[in-house]
Amino acid sequence: MSSAYVTIRDDSGIRSLSTNEQDFLRSCALKSADNEEEETSNSNKILRSDGRRGNDVRKVRLQLGRWDNGAECTVQWGVGTRVTSLCSAELVPPSPDRPNEGMVNFTVDLSPMAASSFKLATAVSTGPASNLSSTRGSNHSDQYQRLLSNRILRCIERIILIGGALDTEALVLEGGKWVWRFTVALTVLDAGGNILDACVLAAMAALRHYRKPQVDLSSGETSSEDFDPNAASLPSMIPSTVKEATPLPLHHTPLSISFGLIPADDAVNSASSTSIVAALIDPTDREELVQSGSLTIAMNVHSEVCLLDYGGGCELTPDKLRECWRVAEIAIKDLCQLLESTLTKADDQAQKERLRLLQLQ
Repeated sequence: MSSAYVTIRDDSGIRSLSTNEQDFLRSCALKSADNEEEETSNSNKILRSDGRRGNDVRKVRLQLGRWDNGAECTVQWGVGTRVTSLCSAELVPPSPDRPNEGMVNFTVDLSPMAASSFKLATAVSTGPASNLSSTRGSNHSDQYQRLLSNRILRCIERIILIGGALDTEALVLEGGKWVWRFTVALTVLDAGGNILDACVLAAMAALRHYRKPQVDLSSGETSSEDFDPNAASLPSMIPSTVKEATPLPLHHTPLSISFGLIPADDAVNSASSTSIVAALIDPTDREELVQSGSLTIAMNVHSEVCLLDYGGGCELTPDKLRECWRVAEIAIKDLCQLLESTLTKADDQAQKERLRLLQLQ
């Protein structure tokens, strides 16, 4: 194992496991891995600690909401994990070095509300420093909390922006004058394991459900030579009851699935390179304490891979990686189908609400 790898866990504090529970979780995972190499019928007899089989994902539920210049999504991932996302936008002058691109900022908030092991700390963001520190106090997060927050932000940014899901050039209202700046705020309400996949699903669902309002440029119209963002009046947003808002320019919808890697022997004290490694899909918070590494695969419904995040911790053979890819492909297609059906119902509900407001005018 590489000495630079830092396992995202803490067995010395609140997130500790007893020896009996640790042995039980490891035995369930490794027996499931042994039987997966044999017959499928035998592997179905081996259950994990929460009653799932080796390749089963916990039940996922989505709740969507939308209003003028805003959308939200709450993801209930199984029983113990719950994440909410809020998408909003504003018109701002573009960045001087990128005048023809919009801005997208992501924020992740981990607090003691999600788990008693988290400390009260400032929300981590990909955008510029804000005034959150003055309202939330100084940053008292430990190493585990910082690593988890930064990993979630890094993966979401790679999946949505670098992966080409959202075109930032299409967020320009007027080149060199006004661009859209979107903020996707993610708040972890319950940390029951596999927070990353729940955050990715919540962020993508909020962006898909959001509708960009039409803008009246006449109020902020100035010549390009005399344009001053401090003196020019801000273009006004037109309510959706006057002009119907438009969806965001999303090219595809990538989602992620994570695996917890548990080797048969201790990778730190063993020089063996052929040990059996159990890859548990959608690990719980207790299984994450036992895992020695993690693997996250993100792809869209067309099986186009957008992210492969493997930080080490234990050896992963090419055959095992291909097996994880096949399992993730099936799970992500099921998640995409769930997301599409939920978005269809939410859009129908939003259209009915818009028609009701139009009738009241």
